[in-house]
Amino acid sequence: MRTVCYNSYLYFGDSLGNALSKLGHEVEYFKVDENQLDDLEQYVGQHFDAMIDFNSDLPRALMDDDSYFLDHVDGPFFDVILDHPLYHHDTLKNKIQNFHVVCLDQRHKEYIKKYYPHIKSVTVTPMTGELAFGTDAIDWNNWENRPYDILFSGTYTDPVRIETAIRKMPDPVIECVFNLIDMMKADSTLSIEDAVDELANDEFFDYINLDKPLHTQTFYLADTYIRCLNRKKLVEALDKCDYNFHLFGGLWEELDLKHATLHREIPFNLTFTVFAKSKISVNIMPNFKAGSHDRVFSGQLNGAVSLTDPTTLLNQEYNNNENILFYNLNNLDSVTEQVNSALSNPSELKKIAQAGYDLASQHHTWDNIANVILKSIQNIY
Repeated sequence: MRTVCYNSYLYFGDSLGNALSKLGHEVEYFKVDENQLDDLEQYVGQHFDAMIDFNSDLPRALMDDDSYFLDHVDGPFFDVILDHPLYHHDTLKNKIQNFHVVCLDQRHKEYIKKYYPHIKSVTVTPMTGELAFGTDAIDWNNWENRPYDILFSGTYTDPVRIETAIRKMPDPVIECVFNLIDMMKADSTLSIEDAVDELANDEFFDYINLDKPLHTQTFYLADTYIRCLNRKKLVEALDKCDYNFHLFGGLWEELDLKHATLHREIPFNLTFTVFAKSKISVNIMPNFKAGSHDRVFSGQLNGAVSLTDPTTLLNQEYNNNENILFYNLNNLDSVTEQVNSALSNPSELKKIAQAGYDLASQHHTWDNIANVILKSIQNIY
C-alpha cells in the first residue's frame, strides 16, 4: 500500500511474495502505484489464507456503513510494522476481527501485546536484503580491493529541525519530550517506552498512565530526536577516519563533513550493489533494543562487515570481532579508532566478513522470513 522510504516497502513485499511462491503458495499483489484504491472493493467477500501489508493503513479503511473494510475479506490480516509501534498507534488501535502483527523487535512485541490486546498474534522477525543483482557469488579473492572502505546508507535529518518541531507543540508536551530526551541521552539502553514509563512514575506526570500508548505516540519526537542525534554523532566519528568514507542518502550536504564522499539517494534495491563494493557497512539502530535493522544482514549478504550497535537479538546470534563489529552507543567518538584499527588489518577483517556472510546466509534470508510468517499463519487454522 505504500511506496515511501526509497521504495523499500515494495522491495520487501516483492521479496516476501517471491519466497512464498517458491514454497508453493499462490500470491496476488495489490500495489498503489499500479492499482486504484477503489479497486480494493474487488476483494470484498473473497477468501485468502492471509493478507499481508507493510506499515499498513488498511486497518483504518472503512466501508460506507463505517464497518472495517478488512472485516469484509475472509482471512487474517498481517501488518508488518517496520518501526516502533508508537508510530502506528492510529492503525494498531483499530479492532478489526482478525488482526495480526509482524514486528522487528521482541520489545515491540511485548509493547503490542500489552497495549493492543485485540491483536490476535504478534510475530518477531527482522527484515533482510539479498545478494546484489547480477552477482552470482562473493568474490572473496579480491575482497581487499573493494573500493569503499566505509559505507553508510541513510538520510540525514538535522536534530535542530526536530527541536524546532518540538517547540511548536503544546507546552505540557514540550516539557515531557525534553525530559524524555534527557533520559535517553543519559542512558542509551533506554527505549522510548522505558523512558515514558519512568516519566509516568513522577507524580507530576502520572496522567500519562491514563492512556499510555496514546501519550507515547504524542511524544514520538523524543524518539526521533535521539535517533537523529545518534546518527549525526556516528557519521561525524566516521568522517574522522583515515580511510575513505562513502555516504549514500539525502541531505548529508547539510552536515559539515570534511572527508566523506557524498552520493545521492538511490532506490532501496540498488543499495545492495554499494554494499557489495564495501569493506565495512555501517548501521545504527532506529533505537531498537531487541531486534535488528535490515542493513545489518544486507551488508553481510553482500560480503561487507557489518558495524552496528548491539541488540539482544544480535548478541544472541553474533560475536563481536568474529562475525560482526559492535560499537558502543554511549561512546560514539571511539568509532573512529575502532574502524581505523579494523581496516588496518584487511586479512582479519575479511575473515569477519566471511563469517558474517555464512551466518546471514543461513539465518537471515527471505526464505527464513517466509517460513516464520507461514508458521504464524498455520497457527491460526
